[in-house]
Amino acid sequence: MAIINTLHKCLDSPYLFPDEDAPGRVPGLLALAAERLDAAGRVQRSGQADQTDAGLFAYEAMFADLRALVYARGYREAGLRCLLLACEQLYVRADLLDAEHLRAFERAQSLKLEPAQVVEAAAAFDRKARELLTL
Repeated sequence: MAIINTLHKCLDSPYLFPDEDAPGRVPGLLALAAERLDAAGRVQRSGQADQTDAGLFAYEAMFADLRALVYARGYREAGLRCLLLACEQLYVRADLLDAEHLRAFERAQSLKLEPAQVVEAAAAFDRKARELLTL
């Protein structure tokens, strides 16, 4: 299979597809993001639980926000790479979203950020996603 590195290639693949019902899933994804971000904050503030859990919850919040952004534009994904490419094309290249949010998501996924950094990045991404989705 060819390397998928553009939105067009994603749309020609089974990994990203139009879905007229996708925008209806955005409120649930935002609720999930808020719940996971809250859980990350609670774990971080407790100082007792494994702080890696805070990073995991924060990553899950970022993932839900990422999906919400793409779903709001009428697409669903079956692959993370195409989800990232869609967000980049729809928001970053349109100067609506700073690419740093996607880089932070990728670093969080590969465990290259400390839990506190992931929580901070997730909170910033969540604020921006909500701002974009209320425009």
